[in-house]
Amino acid sequence: MGKKEENRTFRVLYILAIFFVVDGHIPLEGELMNFGGLFRYYSFHMMLFAFGSGYFFDSGRSFKDAVLRDCRHLLVPLYVYNLLYGILAAVLRKGLGMTLGEPLSLYTILAAPMLDGQHFAYNLGAWFIGALFLLKIIYRGLYSLLRRFPAPDLTAFIASLLAGFAAVTVCRRGPVTGGFMPVCRALILLPGYSLGALYRARLEKLDRCPSVPYLTVLVLLRLIYTTAVPENAYLVSNLSYFPCGPAALYLGSFLAIAFYLRIARILSPLLERSRMLLFASRNTFDIMMHHGLGILMLNGIFLMLNRFHLGAAEFSVHQFRTAQGYVYAPHGAPEWAVLYVLAGVAAGLCAAFVRQWLKEKIRNRTGS
Repeated sequence: MGKKEENRTFRVLYILAIFFVVDGHIPLEGELMNFGGLFRYYSFHMMLFAFGSGYFFDSGRSFKDAVLRDCRHLLVPLYVYNLLYGILAAVLRKGLGMTLGEPLSLYTILAAPMLDGQHFAYNLGAWFIGALFLLKIIYRGLYSLLRRFPAPDLTAFIASLLAGFAAVTVCRRGPVTGGFMPVCRALILLPGYSLGALYRARLEKLDRCPSVPYLTVLVLLRLIYTTAVPENAYLVSNLSYFPCGPAALYLGSFLAIAFYLRIARILSPLLERSRMLLFASRNTFDIMMHHGLGILMLNGIFLMLNRFHLGAAEFSVHQFRTAQGYVYAPHGAPEWAVLYVLAGVAAGLCAAFVRQWLKEKIRNRTGS
Protein backbone atom coordinates (compact mmCIF):
# COMPACT_ATOMS: atom_id res chain seq x y z
CA MET A 1 0.00 0.00 0.00
CA GLY A 2 1.46 3.33 -1.01
CA LYS A 3 2.01 6.19 1.35
CA LYS A 4 -1.03 8.14 0.13
CA GLU A 5 -3.25 5.09 0.60
CA GLU A 6 -2.16 4.29 4.14
CA ASN A 7 -5.01 3.66 6.53
CA ARG A 8 -4.16 5.89 9.49
CA THR A 9 -6.82 4.31 11.70
CA PHE A 10 -5.24 0.90 11.39
CA ARG A 11 -1.77 2.34 11.83
CA VAL A 12 -2.90 3.66 15.23
CA LEU A 13 -4.60 0.36 15.97
CA TYR A 14 -1.26 -1.39 15.45
CA ILE A 15 0.45 1.07 17.81
CA LEU A 16 -2.13 0.38 20.51
CA ALA A 17 -1.88 -3.37 20.00
CA ILE A 18 1.92 -3.47 20.17
CA PHE A 19 1.88 -1.32 23.31
CA PHE A 20 -0.45 -3.83 24.94
CA VAL A 21 1.85 -6.69 23.90
CA VAL A 22 5.03 -5.08 25.26
CA ASP A 23 3.39 -3.89 28.48
CA GLY A 24 1.81 -7.31 28.92
CA HIS A 25 5.27 -8.87 28.98
CA ILE A 26 6.38 -6.73 31.94
CA PRO A 27 5.57 -8.87 35.01
CA LEU A 28 4.89 -6.08 37.45
CA GLU A 29 1.59 -5.76 39.26
CA GLY A 30 -1.18 -4.58 36.97
CA GLU A 31 -1.09 -3.21 33.40
CA LEU A 32 -0.55 0.42 32.61
CA MET A 33 -3.66 0.91 30.45
CA ASN A 34 -6.24 -1.78 31.23
CA PHE A 35 -8.74 0.65 32.83
CA GLY A 36 -8.74 -1.07 36.19
CA GLY A 37 -9.25 -4.51 34.66
CA LEU A 38 -12.03 -3.51 32.26
CA PHE A 39 -9.79 -4.24 29.26
CA ARG A 40 -7.22 -6.76 30.42
CA TYR A 41 -4.68 -7.09 27.62
CA TYR A 42 -4.68 -10.87 27.54
CA SER A 43 -8.41 -10.92 26.88
CA PHE A 44 -8.00 -9.42 23.41
CA HIS A 45 -4.59 -8.03 22.40
CA MET A 46 -3.46 -10.84 20.06
CA MET A 47 -6.93 -11.01 18.53
CA LEU A 48 -6.60 -7.26 17.90
CA PHE A 49 -3.44 -7.90 15.87
CA ALA A 50 -5.15 -10.70 13.94
CA PHE A 51 -8.08 -8.36 13.18
CA GLY A 52 -5.72 -5.67 11.89
CA SER A 53 -3.96 -8.16 9.62
CA GLY A 54 -7.24 -9.55 8.30
CA TYR A 55 -8.40 -6.08 7.33
CA PHE A 56 -5.70 -6.02 4.64
CA PHE A 57 -6.59 -9.43 3.19
CA ASP A 58 -6.45 -9.18 -0.61
CA SER A 59 -8.99 -11.53 -2.12
CA GLY A 60 -7.69 -10.83 -5.64
CA ARG A 61 -4.21 -12.23 -4.98
CA SER A 62 -3.60 -15.81 -6.08
CA PHE A 63 -2.96 -18.46 -3.43
CA LYS A 64 0.59 -19.12 -4.66
CA ASP A 65 1.49 -15.45 -4.89
CA ALA A 66 0.09 -14.75 -1.42
CA VAL A 67 2.00 -17.63 0.19
CA LEU A 68 5.26 -16.61 -1.48
CA ARG A 69 4.76 -13.03 -0.33
CA ASP A 70 4.09 -14.15 3.25
CA CYS A 71 7.19 -16.36 3.12
CA ARG A 72 9.30 -13.33 2.20
CA HIS A 73 7.76 -10.97 4.74
CA LEU A 74 7.14 -13.36 7.64
CA LEU A 75 8.98 -16.68 7.42
CA VAL A 76 12.35 -15.45 6.12
CA PRO A 77 12.85 -12.81 8.85
CA LEU A 78 11.43 -15.21 11.46
CA TYR A 79 14.14 -17.79 10.67
CA VAL A 80 16.93 -15.24 10.29
CA TYR A 81 16.17 -13.64 13.64
CA ASN A 82 15.67 -17.06 15.21
CA LEU A 83 19.26 -17.98 14.36
CA LEU A 84 20.58 -14.64 15.64
CA TYR A 85 18.73 -15.01 18.93
CA GLY A 86 19.94 -18.58 19.25
CA ILE A 87 23.52 -17.34 18.95
CA LEU A 88 22.80 -14.56 21.48
CA ALA A 89 21.35 -17.06 23.98
CA ALA A 90 24.42 -19.31 23.56
CA VAL A 91 26.82 -16.38 24.09
CA LEU A 92 24.95 -15.24 27.22
CA ARG A 93 24.93 -18.75 28.65
CA LYS A 94 28.69 -19.08 28.16
CA GLY A 95 29.68 -15.51 29.05
CA LEU A 96 27.28 -14.56 31.86
CA GLY A 97 26.13 -17.91 33.15
CA MET A 98 22.58 -17.36 31.92
CA THR A 99 20.31 -20.42 31.91
CA LEU A 100 17.63 -19.02 29.60
CA GLY A 101 16.97 -20.31 26.12
CA GLU A 102 17.50 -23.74 24.61
CA PRO A 103 20.82 -24.74 22.95
CA LEU A 104 21.33 -24.42 19.22
CA SER A 105 20.28 -27.59 17.42
CA LEU A 106 18.55 -28.67 14.23
CA TYR A 107 15.27 -28.63 16.15
CA THR A 108 15.65 -25.10 17.56
CA ILE A 109 16.90 -23.74 14.23
CA LEU A 110 14.52 -25.46 11.80
CA ALA A 111 11.40 -26.71 13.61
CA ALA A 112 11.00 -24.70 16.82
CA PRO A 113 10.28 -21.32 15.14
CA MET A 114 6.92 -22.75 14.02
CA LEU A 115 6.32 -25.32 16.76
CA ASP A 116 7.36 -23.15 19.70
CA GLY A 117 8.66 -19.65 18.96
CA GLN A 118 9.69 -18.84 22.53
CA HIS A 119 12.51 -21.37 22.79
CA PHE A 120 15.34 -18.81 22.84
CA ALA A 121 13.56 -16.68 25.49
CA TYR A 122 14.72 -13.28 24.28
CA ASN A 123 12.58 -13.25 21.10
CA LEU A 124 9.49 -14.06 23.13
CA GLY A 125 7.08 -12.45 20.64
CA ALA A 126 8.25 -14.57 17.70
CA TRP A 127 5.61 -17.25 18.24
CA PHE A 128 2.97 -14.88 16.83
CA ILE A 129 4.81 -14.54 13.51
CA GLY A 130 4.57 -18.27 12.86
CA ALA A 131 0.93 -18.33 13.96
CA LEU A 132 0.11 -15.39 11.70
CA PHE A 133 1.76 -17.07 8.71
CA LEU A 134 -0.22 -20.25 9.26
CA LEU A 135 -3.58 -18.57 9.88
CA LYS A 136 -3.20 -16.49 6.72
CA ILE A 137 -2.71 -19.68 4.71
CA ILE A 138 -5.70 -21.31 6.40
CA TYR A 139 -7.96 -18.32 5.79
CA ARG A 140 -6.92 -17.94 2.17
CA GLY A 141 -7.56 -21.62 1.55
CA LEU A 142 -10.93 -21.36 3.27
CA TYR A 143 -11.87 -18.25 1.30
CA SER A 144 -10.79 -19.90 -1.96
CA LEU A 145 -13.06 -22.86 -1.24
CA LEU A 146 -16.01 -20.60 -0.42
CA ARG A 147 -15.58 -17.85 -3.00
CA ARG A 148 -18.18 -19.42 -5.32
CA PHE A 149 -20.78 -19.15 -2.57
CA PRO A 150 -22.76 -15.96 -1.93
CA ALA A 151 -21.01 -13.67 0.59
CA PRO A 152 -17.79 -15.73 0.87
CA ASP A 153 -16.36 -13.31 3.47
CA LEU A 154 -19.37 -13.80 5.76
CA THR A 155 -19.36 -17.56 5.22
CA ALA A 156 -15.63 -17.70 5.89
CA PHE A 157 -16.12 -15.76 9.13
CA ILE A 158 -18.76 -18.23 10.33
CA ALA A 159 -16.53 -21.17 9.41
CA SER A 160 -13.57 -19.51 11.13
CA LEU A 161 -15.61 -18.94 14.26
CA LEU A 162 -16.61 -22.61 14.35
CA ALA A 163 -12.96 -23.62 13.92
CA GLY A 164 -11.95 -21.24 16.71
CA PHE A 165 -14.62 -22.65 19.02
CA ALA A 166 -13.29 -26.15 18.36
CA ALA A 167 -9.67 -25.14 19.00
CA VAL A 168 -10.48 -23.38 22.29
CA THR A 169 -12.47 -26.41 23.42
CA VAL A 170 -9.54 -28.72 22.65
CA CYS A 171 -7.13 -26.48 24.58
CA ARG A 172 -9.44 -26.38 27.60
CA ARG A 173 -9.47 -30.18 27.81
CA GLY A 174 -5.74 -30.63 28.29
CA PRO A 175 -2.19 -29.70 27.23
CA VAL A 176 -1.61 -29.13 23.52
CA THR A 177 1.92 -29.87 22.34
CA GLY A 178 3.96 -30.69 19.25
CA GLY A 179 2.52 -30.04 15.84
CA PHE A 180 -0.94 -29.36 17.26
CA MET A 181 0.29 -26.20 19.00
CA PRO A 182 0.82 -23.97 15.90
CA VAL A 183 -2.44 -25.25 14.39
CA CYS A 184 -4.45 -24.44 17.53
CA ARG A 185 -2.79 -21.03 17.84
CA ALA A 186 -3.75 -20.21 14.26
CA LEU A 187 -7.32 -21.49 14.60
CA ILE A 188 -7.92 -19.57 17.83
CA LEU A 189 -6.82 -16.32 16.17
CA LEU A 190 -8.55 -17.12 12.86
CA PRO A 191 -11.94 -15.53 13.82
CA GLY A 192 -10.15 -12.25 14.56
CA TYR A 193 -8.45 -12.31 11.16
CA SER A 194 -11.65 -13.21 9.32
CA LEU A 195 -13.53 -10.48 11.21
CA GLY A 196 -10.98 -7.97 9.89
CA ALA A 197 -11.62 -9.12 6.32
CA LEU A 198 -15.38 -9.02 6.90
CA TYR A 199 -15.16 -5.57 8.45
CA ARG A 200 -13.39 -4.13 5.41
CA ALA A 201 -15.75 -5.82 2.94
CA ARG A 202 -19.11 -5.19 4.65
CA LEU A 203 -19.06 -3.63 8.10
CA GLU A 204 -16.82 -0.58 7.71
CA LYS A 205 -19.37 1.35 5.68
CA LEU A 206 -21.91 0.77 8.47
CA ASP A 207 -19.57 1.94 11.23
CA ARG A 208 -20.86 5.52 11.43
CA CYS A 209 -22.34 5.80 14.92
CA PRO A 210 -21.26 8.96 16.83
CA SER A 211 -18.28 8.20 19.05
CA VAL A 212 -19.60 9.23 22.46
CA PRO A 213 -22.73 7.01 22.53
CA TYR A 214 -20.86 4.25 20.68
CA LEU A 215 -17.99 4.11 23.16
CA THR A 216 -20.33 4.50 26.13
CA VAL A 217 -22.37 1.48 25.07
CA LEU A 218 -19.21 -0.58 24.50
CA VAL A 219 -17.83 0.33 27.93
CA LEU A 220 -21.12 -0.65 29.58
CA LEU A 221 -21.22 -3.91 27.63
CA ARG A 222 -17.62 -4.66 28.58
CA LEU A 223 -18.49 -3.87 32.21
CA ILE A 224 -21.34 -6.38 32.13
CA TYR A 225 -19.05 -8.86 30.40
CA THR A 226 -16.19 -8.58 32.92
CA THR A 227 -18.67 -8.87 35.79
CA ALA A 228 -20.19 -12.04 34.31
CA VAL A 229 -16.80 -13.42 33.16
CA PRO A 230 -14.21 -12.12 35.65
CA GLU A 231 -11.56 -14.58 34.43
CA ASN A 232 -11.50 -13.50 30.78
CA ALA A 233 -7.76 -13.41 29.99
CA TYR A 234 -6.26 -16.31 28.05
CA LEU A 235 -2.88 -17.42 26.72
CA VAL A 236 -2.51 -18.15 23.02
CA SER A 237 1.29 -18.25 23.20
CA ASN A 238 1.57 -21.62 24.94
CA LEU A 239 -2.14 -22.57 25.01
CA SER A 240 -1.91 -23.24 28.74
CA TYR A 241 -4.66 -21.01 30.15
CA PHE A 242 -8.26 -20.74 28.97
CA PRO A 243 -10.44 -20.11 32.03
CA CYS A 244 -13.51 -19.14 30.01
CA GLY A 245 -15.27 -20.95 27.20
CA PRO A 246 -15.05 -20.05 23.51
CA ALA A 247 -18.27 -17.98 23.44
CA ALA A 248 -17.07 -15.76 26.30
CA LEU A 249 -13.56 -15.58 24.83
CA TYR A 250 -14.69 -14.31 21.43
CA LEU A 251 -17.39 -12.02 22.82
CA GLY A 252 -14.84 -10.28 25.02
CA SER A 253 -12.31 -10.06 22.20
CA PHE A 254 -14.78 -8.60 19.72
CA LEU A 255 -16.08 -6.01 22.21
CA ALA A 256 -12.50 -4.85 22.80
CA ILE A 257 -11.76 -4.74 19.07
CA ALA A 258 -14.84 -2.59 18.47
CA PHE A 259 -13.78 -0.25 21.29
CA TYR A 260 -10.14 0.20 20.27
CA LEU A 261 -10.98 0.48 16.59
CA ARG A 262 -12.99 3.60 17.36
CA ILE A 263 -10.27 4.92 19.68
CA ALA A 264 -7.78 4.43 16.83
CA ARG A 265 -10.03 6.34 14.44
CA ILE A 266 -10.25 9.25 16.90
CA LEU A 267 -6.46 9.31 17.40
CA SER A 268 -5.52 8.79 13.74
CA PRO A 269 -4.91 12.51 12.96
CA LEU A 270 -2.00 12.43 15.43
CA LEU A 271 0.06 10.38 12.99
CA GLU A 272 0.28 13.37 10.66
CA ARG A 273 2.03 15.31 13.42
CA SER A 274 4.58 12.71 14.55
CA ARG A 275 7.13 11.05 12.28
CA MET A 276 8.18 8.80 15.16
CA LEU A 277 4.66 7.50 15.74
CA LEU A 278 4.24 6.90 12.03
CA PHE A 279 7.56 5.04 11.92
CA ALA A 280 6.49 2.91 14.89
CA SER A 281 3.14 2.12 13.27
CA ARG A 282 4.92 0.85 10.14
CA ASN A 283 7.33 -1.35 12.08
CA THR A 284 5.29 -3.22 14.67
CA PHE A 285 6.76 -6.48 13.30
CA ASP A 286 10.19 -5.39 14.55
CA ILE A 287 8.81 -4.33 17.92
CA MET A 288 7.03 -7.67 18.26
CA MET A 289 10.23 -9.53 17.40
CA HIS A 290 12.77 -7.47 19.37
CA HIS A 291 11.10 -5.95 22.43
CA GLY A 292 12.46 -8.79 24.58
CA LEU A 293 15.96 -7.62 23.59
CA GLY A 294 15.13 -4.15 24.92
CA ILE A 295 14.04 -5.66 28.24
CA LEU A 296 17.31 -7.62 28.38
CA MET A 297 19.39 -4.53 27.62
CA LEU A 298 17.68 -2.45 30.30
CA ASN A 299 18.28 -5.28 32.78
CA GLY A 300 21.92 -5.21 31.67
CA ILE A 301 22.14 -1.54 32.62
CA PHE A 302 20.68 -2.27 36.05
CA LEU A 303 23.13 -5.17 36.39
CA MET A 304 26.06 -2.82 35.78
CA LEU A 305 24.72 -0.27 38.25
CA ASN A 306 24.36 -3.02 40.81
CA ARG A 307 27.82 -4.48 40.20
CA PHE A 308 29.58 -1.12 40.53
CA HIS A 309 27.41 -0.03 43.50
CA LEU A 310 25.98 2.91 41.62
CA GLY A 311 22.34 2.00 42.25
CA ALA A 312 19.79 -0.76 41.67
CA ALA A 313 20.72 -2.33 45.00
CA GLU A 314 17.70 -4.65 44.91
CA PHE A 315 18.54 -6.03 41.48
CA SER A 316 18.69 -9.85 41.64
CA VAL A 317 21.59 -11.22 39.62
CA HIS A 318 20.34 -14.75 40.24
CA GLN A 319 16.86 -14.04 38.84
CA PHE A 320 18.36 -12.13 35.93
CA ARG A 321 20.33 -15.26 35.00
CA THR A 322 17.62 -17.83 35.63
CA ALA A 323 14.11 -16.32 35.43
CA GLN A 324 12.54 -15.51 32.08
CA GLY A 325 10.65 -12.22 32.34
CA TYR A 326 12.58 -10.89 35.31
CA VAL A 327 12.43 -7.09 35.59
CA TYR A 328 13.81 -4.73 38.21
CA ALA A 329 11.69 -2.22 40.09
CA PRO A 330 12.43 -0.73 43.53
CA HIS A 331 10.06 -2.44 45.98
CA GLY A 332 8.19 -3.86 42.96
CA ALA A 333 6.86 -0.41 41.99
CA PRO A 334 4.45 -1.07 39.06
CA GLU A 335 5.06 2.34 37.49
CA TRP A 336 8.57 1.21 36.59
CA ALA A 337 6.96 -0.89 33.88
CA VAL A 338 7.00 2.21 31.69
CA LEU A 339 10.82 2.08 31.53
CA TYR A 340 10.70 -1.47 30.19
CA VAL A 341 7.96 -0.59 27.70
CA LEU A 342 10.07 2.28 26.38
CA ALA A 343 13.14 0.03 26.22
CA GLY A 344 11.24 -2.70 24.36
CA VAL A 345 9.77 -0.29 21.83
CA ALA A 346 13.12 1.49 21.36
CA ALA A 347 14.90 -1.82 20.68
CA GLY A 348 12.33 -2.72 18.03
CA LEU A 349 12.54 0.65 16.33
CA CYS A 350 16.35 0.61 16.34
CA ALA A 351 16.27 -2.85 14.78
CA ALA A 352 13.83 -1.59 12.14
CA PHE A 353 16.10 1.36 11.35
CA VAL A 354 19.16 -0.89 11.01
CA ARG A 355 17.23 -3.39 8.87
CA GLN A 356 16.03 -0.68 6.50
CA TRP A 357 19.50 0.92 6.37
CA LEU A 358 21.09 -2.42 5.46
CA LYS A 359 18.41 -3.11 2.89
CA GLU A 360 19.04 0.26 1.27
CA LYS A 361 22.82 -0.31 1.25
CA ILE A 362 22.38 -3.72 -0.40
CA ARG A 363 19.97 -2.27 -2.93
CA ASN A 364 22.43 0.48 -3.83
CA ARG A 365 25.30 -2.00 -4.15
CA THR A 366 23.35 -4.41 -6.37
CA GLY A 367 21.51 -1.71 -8.29
CA SER A 368 18.21 -3.51 -7.76
